Amino acid sequence: MPRKIKPVLPPLSYLISVSLGTGCYRHILVDADDTLDMLSDAILDAFEFDNDHLHVFFMDNKAWSRNLEACYWLDPDDGMMDNVNPSTEEVTLRQLALPVGHKFLYLFDFGDEWRFSCRILKTLDREIITPEVVRSVGEAPAQYPA
Repeated sequence: MPRKIKPVLPPLSYLISVSLGTGCYRHILVDADDTLDMLSDAILDAFEFDNDHLHVFFMDNKAWSRNLEACYWLDPDDGMMDNVNPSTEEVTLRQLALPVGHKFLYLFDFGDEWRFSCRILKTLDREIITPEVVRSVGEAPAQYPA
């Protein structure tokens, strides 16, 4: 008798570890249908940063990567970047199909270059209505030191 194979369904949500330096990280639950821009908002909220600058996601985990297919900018059509991908407002986590363990870099504020290291910890089979911080370790640095 043939063995029944359970179909692999895409995840409904992701648990992402986001760190900002040594000893400061947040675990954030986000829905798979959230855009990268929504993930950006969740990261900034988790670290209590103002959302007042541009951002980019480097999916190959390399800051200022030359692999244009791995870069997602907030506004790739501003004439400054030769990007082949849609903006972070248009692409969802589901479309990226990120596997558990995948590492990527979120860079915020091109002047100060806040670099957030991200890693997919887990996929879940439940929807997340609003991004949620489920673990917070360490005090976040001040976005604008006095």
